[in-house]
Amino acid sequence: MASKYNSEFNYRFLVEGESIWAKIKTLQGFLEGRIRAKGLEEIGKLKLDAKREEYENAEKTKTPSWTVKKLKVEVMEAENWLASETDGFRKNDAEIEILKKLLSEAFEIAEPTRINGFSDEEMWEANQANEYTVKVAKDMQSEIIANGRPSAMTVRQAMSAPETWEAVKKIGLVPDDCHLITGSNNPEKITLSLPKPDEIVD
Repeated sequence: MASKYNSEFNYRFLVEGESIWAKIKTLQGFLEGRIRAKGLEEIGKLKLDAKREEYENAEKTKTPSWTVKKLKVEVMEAENWLASETDGFRKNDAEIEILKKLLSEAFEIAEPTRINGFSDEEMWEANQANEYTVKVAKDMQSEIIANGRPSAMTVRQAMSAPETWEAVKKIGLVPDDCHLITGSNNPEKITLSLPKPDEIVD
């Protein structure tokens, strides 16, 4: 049954997405789900109308009494839920308007950063490194605030992407003189190395 799934506050601040293109992707997914739920209202009406007609026709014909009673019960059950279902659909409609408003606001922020010719989906894909970096950096910041230092796991996550690692160093979340170890691609020659001085990104 359709109903209100989330509040405007939750959609604005708590759903997945640290960067604007990630937030847009999430909100579009919720909007698609709410629009699909809206379509169930017409389907439900048609099913109830069909069940009523089937029951009325059974009453007028030589249909066995138990079949008539069964059809009557099915109509009564559907009608019993009708008021709450209608209320749920109206709440769903309100939620659709909230999502449309939030997406409009989000696109105002995002459009200046759109790469020429890129679709929303392509922008979401192009934004993945940025989204990951912001998420990891916020995780590190929260751990520093709570515990005085980032956890080993979060530092390791930052090390997974070169862009992320350089960004967290640049902002001071990890010491600037920390450099990534690289391994060999040759399984028969296990070696480790650090970047040479002329390879270090300032």
